[in-house]
Amino acid sequence: LLQPDALVLAVGTEIYLNGSNTPDSSWSEILSPGWDRELILSITETFPELKLQPESEQRAFKVSFFVPQEIAVSILPQLEAELDKYKLNVKLIYSSGIDLDIVPLTSDKGQAMQFLRQKWKFAAEQTVVCGDSGNDIALFAVGNERGIIVGNARKELLQWH
Repeated sequence: LLQPDALVLAVGTEIYLNGSNTPDSSWSEILSPGWDRELILSITETFPELKLQPESEQRAFKVSFFVPQEIAVSILPQLEAELDKYKLNVKLIYSSGIDLDIVPLTSDKGQAMQFLRQKWKFAAEQTVVCGDSGNDIALFAVGNERGIIVGNARKELLQWH
C-alpha cells in the first residue's frame, strides 16, 4: 500500500506528516491559543453526566467523553454556556449518538485539511474527502472538495447531507 503524506487524527487535532510519530508542531501552534486542558477538565468535573473516555482517546488538544444522546440534548447547551463563561476558545463536537469531543475552536477535520492544502498549495477541487459520522461534517462543509459519504455512514451525516 502507498504511504500517506499526512494523517489527520483525533477529530482533526493532530496531524502527522510523512510517517512521523509526533504531531506536526506548526498545527499544534495554531491550536494552542486559548486552549486550557486543565481548566476544561475542571469545568467538566461539575457535570456528572459526562463520562470521560479512556486515556487512549484523550489527546493534548482533545478532551473526550461518552454522553448518551438522550442526555446530550439537555446537557450540551449547559456545558457550552459554562465553558463560554471562562472565555475558552473551544467547540463541542458531538457524534455517533454518544461521543463528545471538546477541541480548540480552530480545530476540526475540515480545518486540518485546509491547513494541509495551504501548506502544500493544492486546490480544494483537487481534494477528495471521505467520512462516515458527524465528526466528519467539517470535511464536507469547508469548501469545494469532492466528497464521498461511505456506504455505512451514520444517520447524522446522511441527515446533514
